[in-house]
Amino acid sequence: MFPGSHSSIPRKKMAGAPNFSGQIPRQAICFNNTMSRPLLSSPLIITKSPQLMQNNMKKMKHGLCLISQARNDTFKKRRATLLKSLEDDVSSTLGSLSASDMIEQFYACINDKKLKELESYISKDCCLEDCSFPYPIQGKKEVLQFYRQLIAGMGTNVKFHIDHICEDQKFTAGVNWHLEWKRIPIPFTRGCSFYECIEDGEKLVIKY
Repeated sequence: MFPGSHSSIPRKKMAGAPNFSGQIPRQAICFNNTMSRPLLSSPLIITKSPQLMQNNMKKMKHGLCLISQARNDTFKKRRATLLKSLEDDVSSTLGSLSASDMIEQFYACINDKKLKELESYISKDCCLEDCSFPYPIQGKKEVLQFYRQLIAGMGTNVKFHIDHICEDQKFTAGVNWHLEWKRIPIPFTRGCSFYECIEDGEKLVIKY
């Protein structure tokens, strides 16, 4: 046997190490080391989770803000389009008076004795028929002469008062009226008139 040679020592005696009291076996140490890895990594997960949740919440809030902004922009565009359409409708309505509106202004000119302005409501070939006359009054000049005589006969205090006005079609209007003296109704002065209008450029004038 040479020095340092351990071949004569039985393998069973070399297989295990002396086990003193209080010494932890090697397998137990390895087991504890293996189990300690998730225990050491678990605090990292706990510390990262709130940060991850905050980032996700920020992303969600940012996404919701973008969606809300897009909806607001769409609503504003639709609102602007609607308002523009309403403005166009109002302007077109104001630009072209209906027959009933025009007839109301026509009676206002008679009451205010505005003869010059009255001419703008009569067409060139206007025809006026009245049960008080045996024949119709034809032409703008003759019709205006009739209204001049009517206004002169009404005097200062007699006015037309419109009770009802209706519009059958775009160019036809009917009026129920009576005469008043200083805003007091005059007996037996009720009447009904019908008007047919035509377009003269951008305005309506009385044709019949």
